[in-house]
Amino acid sequence: MNLRRLRLFLLLAEEGNFHKAAERAYLSQPALSQQIQALERELGVRLLERKPFRLTPAGEVLKEEGGRLLLEVEALKEKVRRAGWPTLRFGVPENLLPDLMPLLDHLRRGLGQAVEVLEMHTPEQVKALKERRLDYGLAGLRVEDPAIGEEPLLKVPIVVLLPENHPLAAKERVPLAALKEEPFLLLPKEALPPLHEAFMAVFRRAGFTPKVAREVARFPQAVSLVAAGVGVYLTLAPYRIFPHPGTVLKPLAEEASLQVSLIYRKNPPPPRLEEVRELLKALVL
Repeated sequence: MNLRRLRLFLLLAEEGNFHKAAERAYLSQPALSQQIQALERELGVRLLERKPFRLTPAGEVLKEEGGRLLLEVEALKEKVRRAGWPTLRFGVPENLLPDLMPLLDHLRRGLGQAVEVLEMHTPEQVKALKERRLDYGLAGLRVEDPAIGEEPLLKVPIVVLLPENHPLAAKERVPLAALKEEPFLLLPKEALPPLHEAFMAVFRRAGFTPKVAREVARFPQAVSLVAAGVGVYLTLAPYRIFPHPGTVLKPLAEEASLQVSLIYRKNPPPPRLEEVRELLKALVL
């Protein structure tokens, strides 16, 4: 049985709603539906009725037994990992990986221990920490969960991507308010709701709501559209290392950044917490 599909089914069974479950899984609703249909084909039974939503008897059995199965699988994985060469598992958002790799390399050297990097957005990190699939996370979004410890490390600036011939492209810093009348390319809310909200908060502080020309989830697509003059695009500073022909990345005149924090499970605490904490703080101070 495909365990990813099982996890998605259990999430859907918990929510009782495709739209809410898709949001929590960071999938589109059609993509979630396709995964559930594939699981039904794999098992050869219908697991749920769509309208109105309800689990079939087979779905009820899978909900009951599937949760126990996943707990057993995670416990087995944990035993196998701990029996092998000890490795600290860190969750890192994909879009912050370029700026955070020096921190992780510093940790490897300072601890003399292997560090495994798993690409996960902040909500996924929190879930994995609570399920003991991660030891630590480097979170780019605020965490409000009493089971998770959070310690600020550094700030990653939010920058704007402009066409290279834009009137403000020569400025050292661009006031966001000066772009009030520009069409914006914007990260779709459903792609990553917390990051979308972080960008919208920057617009609110600048005193305007952006005119959205198009929603764009991927940076390479945004580069092409900005170069073509379709709009301008807010993004994160790590992307400054990537080639972006026909465009320029400019820091904002306003204070706009994403706080990166070390996060971890409070009880039980992760291995070598004090050493990890001190090594990271020594590097970023």
